[in-house]
Amino acid sequence: MKRRFVAAAVLVLALAGCTSADGPAMTVEQAGATYLELSTASNAAREAWMRAPAPTTATLAQHKQLAEEAAEATATFSQGLRDNHWPDEAQPAISALDDALQEREAAYKRVATAGNVADYLAAASEVPVTTSLTGDVRKALGLPEGAVVTGATPR
Repeated sequence: MKRRFVAAAVLVLALAGCTSADGPAMTVEQAGATYLELSTASNAAREAWMRAPAPTTATLAQHKQLAEEAAEATATFSQGLRDNHWPDEAQPAISALDDALQEREAAYKRVATAGNVADYLAAASEVPVTTSLTGDVRKALGLPEGAVVTGATPR
């Protein structure tokens, strides 16, 4: 699964004509397209994890796998943010979001390593599944506001 997320991110960056963090900055339009592509797998993995019914002892392994997939997708998104040279006006928001995504990845990993349902639920309650920083990034990149994550309060 991890290979698919990494391969997808590499392909997306190549298709978008993105520059590396060492190259010239992307235009705002390029950056917006890149951001949307980078966030897609992470958003899908988060939604799959959040939509899963409450775990039971019998389904705990499946839930832990969903959390691991969300962690991997979040890590790929975060790395993609670091691997690109964003427009100057967007860089502060991108950097702040990257930090938040790294925290989210660590939280997903704690969920994925839970030993029982109670530990899983405790760890799951600590995952920051959304952040207001995405709105800051989208605004800096000229993108419309993102979708609302039902049942989640931005941190």
